Amino acid sequence: MEFLKSFFKKISFLTIANVYLVILAGGVVRCTGSGMGCPDWPKCFGRWIPPTEISELPDNYVELYSEGGHLTVEFNVYKTWTEYINRLLGVLVGLFVFANLLSSVGYYKSNKSIFYYSLAAFLLTGFQGWLGAKVVATNLKPFMITLHMLVAMVIVGVLLKARAKTDQSTGYTNINIKNTALVVCLLVLLQILVGTQVRQAIDVVSQQFFDRSLWIENAGFTLKLHTFLAYLVIASVIYLCYILYKNSISSKYIIWGLMIAISVEYIGGIVMYRYSIPSYMQPIHLTCASLLFGLSFYLYSVHKSGAQIDS
Repeated sequence: MEFLKSFFKKISFLTIANVYLVILAGGVVRCTGSGMGCPDWPKCFGRWIPPTEISELPDNYVELYSEGGHLTVEFNVYKTWTEYINRLLGVLVGLFVFANLLSSVGYYKSNKSIFYYSLAAFLLTGFQGWLGAKVVATNLKPFMITLHMLVAMVIVGVLLKARAKTDQSTGYTNINIKNTALVVCLLVLLQILVGTQVRQAIDVVSQQFFDRSLWIENAGFTLKLHTFLAYLVIASVIYLCYILYKNSISSKYIIWGLMIAISVEYIGGIVMYRYSIPSYMQPIHLTCASLLFGLSFYLYSVHKSGAQIDS
């Protein structure tokens, strides 16, 4: 059992890291318009290994996949393989989550909650795979994309909750830190969800205006709300870092992680606003927001569980 406990601490970190890698890959898929690079699921153009040339597809492939409910099907090798690699990373996460579950058995007698959180992560990952298929089947409906992102954040939260419970030494009693971490967590989650709506608004605007410089000013209320929430997130993260430093009860790595993530997030937001939403910034922006969620939720979970943050 001690071997499983030791293995769990290692595999849980790798599992969470791989989930973030998939979030980054999903952002790349989204910003490159590769979501329908594979118009079917789980195969891609009816193959387990996607084609590299259009000559590998039947002459009537457009009609064939349009009949499946997809509005437009056009083979693009770069988009196809971008989406396919994203799927492969998703499978890799599934394997890591399964290994995470198996190793959590080592805690079953001493702390059953670690096993149950790991089991929940495993079941949610399976649901996320099914949901990914529905995202493709519904031709990237906005609601499905938002739900897909929300489930990803829930998986991150459940995995972090299990990780936070691996050390049950004396916890911290500063309620201000716990509450502030929770506020940051909720604000960032709301910001991510609103951000998905901003992206949908930009998709609509981009079809109306070819000139990218017109996208921002025509994005509407959701962008204004996104900007307002950004200021709240920045202020709350800075305050959280301040009280962590003042009370000297948190790992310096968490403080640095929060500060770097919010800095890149802020700079990325300015670049996107000033330079007409360059596509390369979008996955970075999303990943940093997800990291802010993870760090603040982990901090909240550690405090609540009474676990010591590693220094």
